[in-house]
Formats: sequence, C-alpha cells, structure tokens
Amino acid sequence: MEILSFVSSILSGGATGLLGMLASAGIRILEAREKRQTLAIELAHAERLHLLQRETRAAETENERLLAELAGARDMRVASYEHDRGYGRASQWVVNLLRLVRPALTLLLIGLTGLVFFQLYTDADRSRIVEMLIYATTAAIVWWFGARDLERGK
Repeated sequence: MEILSFVSSILSGGATGLLGMLASAGIRILEAREKRQTLAIELAHAERLHLLQRETRAAETENERLLAELAGARDMRVASYEHDRGYGRASQWVVNLLRLVRPALTLLLIGLTGLVFFQLYTDADRSRIVEMLIYATTAAIVWWFGARDLERGK
C-alpha cells in the first residue's frame, strides 16, 4: 500500500503544482489585461490633455495677435497726437494756425464735396470726383471726430 500512497502523493502533488501553475498563469493574464486597460485609459487621458493644450495655445496666440494689433493702432494714434502737440518753440499765432489746419481741411472738403456734387453735369465726371471727395471727406471726419473722441474716452 505504501507504493500506492507514494504514487498517489506524486500524482496529487503534481496535480496541485499544475493547478498552481495554471492559476498563476491565469492571474498573470488578468494582470496583463488590467495593465493594458490602464495604459489605454492613461493614453486617452494624455491625448485629451494634449488636444486641450493645443487649443489653449491657439487661443493664446490669437489673443497675442489681437493685442499686438491693438497696441500698433494705439501707438500710431498716440504718435499722431504727439505730432500735433510737437510744435516746439513757436510763437502763439503759428501754434494756432497749425491747430486750425485739420478743421479747416475738413470744412473745405465738406464744402468742396457739396459744390462738386451740385455743379457737375455729366454722370461720369460726377461719379469719379465725388467718390474721391467722399473718401477724403469721410477720412477727415472720422479722424477728426471719431478717433479723437475714442482717445478722450481712455
């Protein structure tokens, strides 16, 4: 009987070892599957973060571009106003005369636009000249009244 018990111990020990080996292989397979799922979740999260960072950088670049445009427009307007103030040392009548140049040009352009519009008889001449005068008149009016009011509001 001892031989039978010896053989059964060998077989049952081998079977137990085999079962243990199968169990550990199954556990390793489950761990590998869990690692793959975790890695897939981490990669998806990293991809979302990358896309959000790219969108944020694009928005920041657009904001920086707009700020640069606004700063350029501001600098040009300030330079225009500084030019008007930069008379240096001049007598008062020269300063007053220089200050009247833009308003006088504006009024002259308004009067000239009206005069030309009502005095020209051919439509071809009227349309060409009136287009040029209207452009000059509106540019002068917008600069004189529009841009100056915006600067005062700041």
